[in-house]
Amino acid sequence: MTEPPVESQYRNAPRPKPTLAQRIVAFTFLGAFGLTMLTVVLTGLWVRSPSARRAPETTAVTLALDEPRSVNLVFDSRAPVRDVELTVDLPAGIELVGRPGERRIVWHTSLAAGSNALPLTLVARSGMGGELAARMRHGDERKTFAVSLVVANR
Repeated sequence: MTEPPVESQYRNAPRPKPTLAQRIVAFTFLGAFGLTMLTVVLTGLWVRSPSARRAPETTAVTLALDEPRSVNLVFDSRAPVRDVELTVDLPAGIELVGRPGERRIVWHTSLAAGSNALPLTLVARSGMGGELAARMRHGDERKTFAVSLVVANR
């Protein structure tokens, strides 16, 4: 007669209960794993949220009626760039000193590597202000910058 394999003798044997230390280790591991997964999911949701991709807020400049004020627009460039077209659109009632009545000013220039400041001397003639839009174009590349202009009441 053949004896049954040894492992079949233990198949129906009751399992020993885990010790308190084993339960604490298992609970700690599962808790840490769960918190890690929750952190990964929440970080992914935050990074992909619309508020994370929101455009930077525009700078606001306050102008007093009939008082010139200089506003510096700064364009950063990694390398020197030639033949850049700059377009500045002014809101109604705001003028560039030396160019009365013009709401759109266009000129061609070059940019040096690093920061390039474009000083604009503006004067408010009337109105409530609005958004000054500066557009830079070089070949197929285009960038737009905005400055909110507010006309202060005296």
